[in-house]
Amino acid sequence: MGRVGKKLKMKRFKQALNDMQKNKEKVDEKPMSRIYKYFSHDVMELVFDRDELCGVKCSLPKDYNDPYELFLGMDLNTPADQLAFYNDVVGGIPQNPTTCFSQSPIVSPMWAHYANNHSGFVLEFDLEGMQKHFEGNPIWEVSYRSGPHENLKKILEKAAVLKKPRYSYDLQEFVFVESYFTKYEEWSYERECRFVDMQNLTEDVHGNSILFIPIEFVTSIIVGSKFPQEDLEESLSIAAENDLAWFQLHIGKSHPKPYMKDENEDVFIFQNGELSRTDNLCESCSEPLKNQDTLCPWCSITEVHEEEAAQNNPFRMIDAIGELDNYMDAMGKIGR
Repeated sequence: MGRVGKKLKMKRFKQALNDMQKNKEKVDEKPMSRIYKYFSHDVMELVFDRDELCGVKCSLPKDYNDPYELFLGMDLNTPADQLAFYNDVVGGIPQNPTTCFSQSPIVSPMWAHYANNHSGFVLEFDLEGMQKHFEGNPIWEVSYRSGPHENLKKILEKAAVLKKPRYSYDLQEFVFVESYFTKYEEWSYERECRFVDMQNLTEDVHGNSILFIPIEFVTSIIVGSKFPQEDLEESLSIAAENDLAWFQLHIGKSHPKPYMKDENEDVFIFQNGELSRTDNLCESCSEPLKNQDTLCPWCSITEVHEEEAAQNNPFRMIDAIGELDNYMDAMGKIGR
């Protein structure tokens, strides 16, 4: 494709993104206010290397972590002649630097994959502030689907059959937006949203494409439950220097989701899209409670409960006559 074709494609892509943003603003009842990015602990100094700025790494669509992601826009049951037309009209999508965020800081697989098994950290960002500052660069949530959008086949068929330029324009526009903001539904746990650099804002730093975000839009730092003990003081210093709230993630026994504690040991939970302090705590272990009880389920266990459990445990009865090992061995052979 020539230089003019590329410019036209980029212009159309930008217009499609702008149109999509207008439509999203109409249907979003409760827009996101905070977004989160996961990091490994060893990049903390690099992230805060520049004064008053936070650096986040961007990738190109061709380097996405799902190798099948870009195929979501194509229905492979489409006739071969229409697939060929699709390929010729759409071509390759623009390779704009993109960085990914999540709508939640307590997604356990994200902590495992992107934050070194809970040893890394998460930054919280002011989404509205970023959208105003980076106006013209979309920061939108990703849609998750099991297959191509239901309208794509109709748009493709219309463009391929009628061969009118405006229908090819519609096809190209639709696919471009889908390629950046659609993923297969098995990735939905990420609750992802993406920033797409449409204005060449990223900088090349040692071969990496880095987006520098003003520190005023970073609101909190959350270190993982396994964050290196020797680096805790550094994380607290970075939080203090940049006026960030500081939290550490905790994995409880009774609370169904991770919760946070700040440096004063106050407890916070993530609900309704934000971190909020809770005083509804277990009187014994201080874990947050889901109901208005005074103790969590585990701390509610008394000595009487333990004695009754021991008396009613059939394994103890079998062990008392010296047959537990034989019993377990026999049961293990059943069904082999």
